[in-house]
Amino acid sequence: MRAKVFKSSLVFAMAMALVVGFTFNPAMAEKKFGLDDIPEIKNRTPIHIALEAGGGSDLIYPYLEKFSKKTGIKVTKESHVFASLYSKEIVELQGKTGGYDLVVTETSWTNEWEAYLYPIYEMAEKFDPNGVAGLKKDLEGHDKGLLRMCSTSAGTLMGIPYYTYTMMTIYRKDLIEDPTEKDNFKKKYGYELAPVETWEQVRDQSEFFTRKAGELLKGQPLKEDFYGCSLMAGRFPHVQDEVGSMLWSKGGHWASPVRDANGKLKAFKITKKDKELLTWSFDQYKKLMPFAPPGTENAFWDQATASFATGKTAMIPAMYTALWPWSATVAKEVPGAKAAVKTTPGVRPYTGAFHFAPSRESKNPEAAYWLLRYITSYGAQKGMLEDGGWASVRTDVLEDPKYQLPEWYDKTGWIPVILTTWKEQLPDVNNYLHFNSAAFGKIYEMMTIISHENAIGKRTPKETTEKWVKTFNKIQKKFGKLPVEK
Repeated sequence: MRAKVFKSSLVFAMAMALVVGFTFNPAMAEKKFGLDDIPEIKNRTPIHIALEAGGGSDLIYPYLEKFSKKTGIKVTKESHVFASLYSKEIVELQGKTGGYDLVVTETSWTNEWEAYLYPIYEMAEKFDPNGVAGLKKDLEGHDKGLLRMCSTSAGTLMGIPYYTYTMMTIYRKDLIEDPTEKDNFKKKYGYELAPVETWEQVRDQSEFFTRKAGELLKGQPLKEDFYGCSLMAGRFPHVQDEVGSMLWSKGGHWASPVRDANGKLKAFKITKKDKELLTWSFDQYKKLMPFAPPGTENAFWDQATASFATGKTAMIPAMYTALWPWSATVAKEVPGAKAAVKTTPGVRPYTGAFHFAPSRESKNPEAAYWLLRYITSYGAQKGMLEDGGWASVRTDVLEDPKYQLPEWYDKTGWIPVILTTWKEQLPDVNNYLHFNSAAFGKIYEMMTIISHENAIGKRTPKETTEKWVKTFNKIQKKFGKLPVEK
């Protein structure tokens, strides 16, 4: 009898869940760590954190205030543009000043900063009533690949991700589906006009949609020049992210890992295959430049997104997840326009995250640990997603079925794409130079310069590859912990 009553109650509960628009999911019903679970913090010293300026980081501010109100711990902050964030933080960390309690760490800096950061599991053992087990339980809601990126090559977790910049392809769906455009494209290129699956198709579509003022687009004369693609070719890190997306799509590496019989990483080597695919990637990028708007040689994510959102380009081949809500506004700017999003060609774009990492010299590591836990918690990540389309790092947030409803499309239409990308890319994470070299912060700067110089035609793609090989070998030998194998 009791079993029948329980069964009837369960059926009723599931039915009610469906009535209010939610799918019954036991995992989602589990209690998540949140603000109310933070114990009394014994150390009352205020904490100071660094943040990246822009990129939606202002969405974090209310949660810092909530943390302070709950714990009584004052939190102060300072923001720096990404270009200066590394240099500002590394000076404080190397100087052991204790100026920051939490630093914003790009995932590719993790190995380089290992000596300056407080391992997360060590903090859990010291400050968390639930110990490492409690922390691990909460981390089950995070993407495994991003957690690996926030770890050293030996697997030590040095931070927890709070924001992802995984890339995707954004395109004008109305152009792709227009009957006249489809017919003309097939006549010229011999295959169907459809969302791009290869970088060669990106080039074809970029060429096809590039038109002068007065020419027809969807049967209507253009009032101004129109371009096939938006790029971030300026001397900023983003150009490397685009080239890297091309390289990774083919299974290539900036430098390949060399492992011993037990799988332990022992060196890096730029192989013949790497050189071939690097040259191909640099070449593909150069081929897109004529079909991008004027000023692209100085552009970063801001200009690239704006050119698409205002109806000046047909696609952004590789753009960060967080820029989808802005890109989708093209539907309001241009009559009849409709934005759509898909995985980048090859489904292995440049992927990473910003994570908060506690400084070894923190004056209040206890408070730093709990602020870190809170900002990356289910409730905070969900709140920031709903506040502004925040690029959440938690799969348990992104898998909420309500974000697939039509009314959420302009804010969360990217979610299926990012989940697919993470799943496909997970097996490759251990092999990427970015998350294994202890010199990558310095390497990244040179990688940016070299990629930009390729885009503006300073060298041929083959010459650019050779420049990269020489540059990488020199920096890795000087600053890296692992040798370069010839």
